[in-house]
Amino acid sequence: MKKISLTQKKENEFKYAIGIMTGTSMDGVDVLLVKIKGTGVKTRYNEEIFVSLDIPAEMASKMRAIISEKRAGLEDICVLNYEISNLYHDSILRLCEMYSFDKKNIDFIAISGQTFFHVPGRATLQLGDGAYLSGLAGIPVVWNFRATDIAASGQGAPLVPYLDHVLFSKLKKNVLPLNIGGISNITYIPSDGDFNKIIAFDCGPGNMIIDRLVMEYSAGAAAYDKDSRIAESANFSETIFKFMLSHPYLEKAPPKSTGREDFGDHYVRSLMTFGRERGISLADMIRTATEFTAYCVAEAVKKWVLPKCRDNDPENGEMIMPCAGGGAKNPMILEKISKMLFPHKVSVVRSEDIGVSSASKEALLIAVLGNETLYLKPSNVPSATGAKNPVITGTVSIPFS
Repeated sequence: MKKISLTQKKENEFKYAIGIMTGTSMDGVDVLLVKIKGTGVKTRYNEEIFVSLDIPAEMASKMRAIISEKRAGLEDICVLNYEISNLYHDSILRLCEMYSFDKKNIDFIAISGQTFFHVPGRATLQLGDGAYLSGLAGIPVVWNFRATDIAASGQGAPLVPYLDHVLFSKLKKNVLPLNIGGISNITYIPSDGDFNKIIAFDCGPGNMIIDRLVMEYSAGAAAYDKDSRIAESANFSETIFKFMLSHPYLEKAPPKSTGREDFGDHYVRSLMTFGRERGISLADMIRTATEFTAYCVAEAVKKWVLPKCRDNDPENGEMIMPCAGGGAKNPMILEKISKMLFPHKVSVVRSEDIGVSSASKEALLIAVLGNETLYLKPSNVPSATGAKNPVITGTVSIPFS
């Protein structure tokens, strides 16, 4: 049987790839131009250009309303699917224009799509049509990375453990990469690099609750709590904390994943109503939500990761936690996580400290997944998603020319 070829370049040849991520925070379009070759742990890459561009306010508002209300007309969903693809295309053109890069040199594009709804293990809806984008750009596009994992009885998430394995398994240390985007997710990479021992799951909210409260607090003037300034000026509320602790997601065992369906605008409205009825200020809610995010991470590590880690490597108790995502810029979150995990020999660092860009990591993830798909290599992590077996993720759309 003739082997299928989805790219003209060999696996060990460098390619120019664009990775695009729009996460659950909906705070921008992350676009990474990367030179990449190899697959799996032999992947080698150079990050060439990274930009984070604003999502137009009207589009962001429309998307947030649909996700929050869980209701939209068919025409709205249909049009948004293509508007998001247009946004991705415009973002690529802006990157090329800003840095005088010839679009013709791009070998492939990989996109995350914008998550609109996720039913773990059953269904997922990511808007942004890769076939349409491929037609617009005249470049192959790899997209739709969750469906085959769900078909294999997985949750379709998280995606990041594969990249964490590629990046950190070579360190020969117990590594706990943490990404704090809209949602926080953790990966455990054992010191022996054994792919089958990887543990990964969503801990709970990351920036999602904090950012929404900040928007309310500032009447839309601020999108996030820069340098934890609001949280640092406020007081912790035991009443709000107990309310947040009652969320059932915290008691679920991995594999598990979550998103706006659990911690989005609907949840924040209920939290604000609860707090205001008890005379608790928005600033105090922001402080408490910040500490809650840190608590969810630390407790998840202590409950679901450390016991396994000790079993796998009883002689080596030292662990390193490189932190990425927007939340890695929130000093209070990192301080609280570090304080809670210090007694357990977990050293919290920024991912930059070990050579991985925090800002571009999620866009790099999408580029790496796309590269694996082009060479027909599985890139899910069954121990993290619950899938029955490794599968090739991603759909490849090739433009007609």
